[in-house]
Amino acid sequence: MANIKVLLLEAPYSYSGGGSNLVKKYFPLGIGYLASYLRQSGHQVKIFESSSDSFSFNDLDRQIKLFKPNLLGIGVMTPSYPRAVEICNQVKSKHNIKTVFGGHHVSAVKEEVLKQSQEVDFAVIGEGEQTLLELVNQLDSTQPKFSKVDGLVWRDGNKIVNNPPRELIQDIDVLPFPARDMVDISKYGLHSYIDFGKKSVSMITSRGCPYKCIFCSSWLSMGRKYRYRSVENIMTEIRELVEVNSVDHIVFEDDTMTLNRNRMEEICKELIEMPNRPSWYCLSRVDTMDNSLAKLMKKAGCRMVGFGIESGSAEVLQKIGKKISLEKARQAVSACTKAGLRTQCTFIVGFPFDTEQTMALTYKMAKRINPTIAIFFPLTPYPGTKVFCEFMDQKMVPKNVKEWENYMMTDSNCGISVNKDFTGQQVRIIADKWNRSFYLRPKHWLQMIRTIKSPVEFVRLFKGGIYLFRTWLRR
Repeated sequence: MANIKVLLLEAPYSYSGGGSNLVKKYFPLGIGYLASYLRQSGHQVKIFESSSDSFSFNDLDRQIKLFKPNLLGIGVMTPSYPRAVEICNQVKSKHNIKTVFGGHHVSAVKEEVLKQSQEVDFAVIGEGEQTLLELVNQLDSTQPKFSKVDGLVWRDGNKIVNNPPRELIQDIDVLPFPARDMVDISKYGLHSYIDFGKKSVSMITSRGCPYKCIFCSSWLSMGRKYRYRSVENIMTEIRELVEVNSVDHIVFEDDTMTLNRNRMEEICKELIEMPNRPSWYCLSRVDTMDNSLAKLMKKAGCRMVGFGIESGSAEVLQKIGKKISLEKARQAVSACTKAGLRTQCTFIVGFPFDTEQTMALTYKMAKRINPTIAIFFPLTPYPGTKVFCEFMDQKMVPKNVKEWENYMMTDSNCGISVNKDFTGQQVRIIADKWNRSFYLRPKHWLQMIRTIKSPVEFVRLFKGGIYLFRTWLRR
């Protein structure tokens, strides 16, 4: 009957160190896909957005009164989990409405979410579209049978029921494009150091990651099976973004966009033929990049490529399941640089196997391959990952919502470490030191300046430097 109204929102969180000019609020693609999928099935759905850049409960309260939704869906990541519960509690104190959580964090801890917050009625585990639609259909029934909804955690009186997992969507071309039309897309942006456009958006062309890195949680929602959209489907969305929304830069959020070489080359060839093609950024792996592909991507409008290098120690790379070589990392970054592409490489310190020597090797490796942007992170053991399940001291695992508040290692109050020889504070100090040292080299700044093609790009890089400086001061 489609009598259920659904309001969706992404629980907010902020990055340590401030700097809203550098770190923007992305349009939540996950929420966007859920909204368009429900709408396609005939349900009334809206995406909540505050009137200002920061989250406003008054705005949410006002929209609930006007829209009168039956279900409030909240997207949750680990850093936003406490805020999501707070919002849920506030809503339930004023409105008779069902609530459902979904996202990476929920998929990792499952029924713990319902145990830790009595105001959460349901939790969606894994890929959300079909599970949420079936939940909404059951809520629309006179005799709902939640036990029939795979991928759902729910309350049966005082009992919490964890239904069987749901199979992944095999053909993701069937999914409608994210419902960007439900929001003011101009309120959303991209991180300034990967944004090259006047009007930019994010997009995704595949789901799933077949690799088993012990620190990564992305597979919890999207699975390990790599599923990709057809080139025709991708280009239809790109043309719509450009022609309807006047988009001139796209950030592809795929874990590894270049995993299927033939498909990547086909996308590039289609973009080359596109007269008003946008510029773009994507994430890759070093073992999928070479000179010919880098040149083709550059010709197709690519401006920057991101790589996860993680460690400068071959032994650590092997133990964390990264399955790349340091020489291949050097070659991949070099190929992009020669092709005229900027590069962004991420590194992590504080693995269980790290020593003072291996962390020093990580910084040495970063200097050797010399990407345009290098970011050193202290390891956060995300729930559901192998590093969390096998190396985390169980005494340090948060037991309630309050304890999750300072869990992220990018938060200066967090003291978590899975390395027996280093405290969380020591790991964070090392990451901060490598970040400072990498960018306090005049030669590197000269290299970065040479990649600038407009005054706007110069301002964005300058703001990035200010952001980093503020972060160091706060720590």
